[in-house]
Amino acid sequence: MSTILLVDDEPDLQELYTDVLEVMGYQVIHAHDGLEALEKARQQRPDLVVTDWMMPRMDGVELCQRLLHEPGLEDVPIILHSSRRAPRLPGVRMTLSKSCPLNEFEDAVAQVIDESTGEAVPSPEPMESSLGAHH
Repeated sequence: MSTILLVDDEPDLQELYTDVLEVMGYQVIHAHDGLEALEKARQQRPDLVVTDWMMPRMDGVELCQRLLHEPGLEDVPIILHSSRRAPRLPGVRMTLSKSCPLNEFEDAVAQVIDESTGEAVPSPEPMESSLGAHH
């Protein structure tokens, strides 16, 4: 079972993403900002980091940069999600809009996990709602 570190300071979105990822068969570790995420990644190396861009204490951009320079974590794939147009960063495999449909989020996670671990995860039936409806 792959482990995903989910980093977001919005509790509603974190709950929604957690539900989606657990239904997909992933173990989810939570962090509310980049600083907490870096500590948790050091404790338990995730197979994927899904991070928000704009967060308090340490934003997603700095988190991505710190992960690239952290021994043992430099090759962990990252999906950056944002309500604004996000920059291109080293280590970031995909950038998603927070308002993308849930099936697009599911597909992105499955694709990045599959590419990085070789562990194909069967996709459940896509959820009907859009992430934008849960703000």
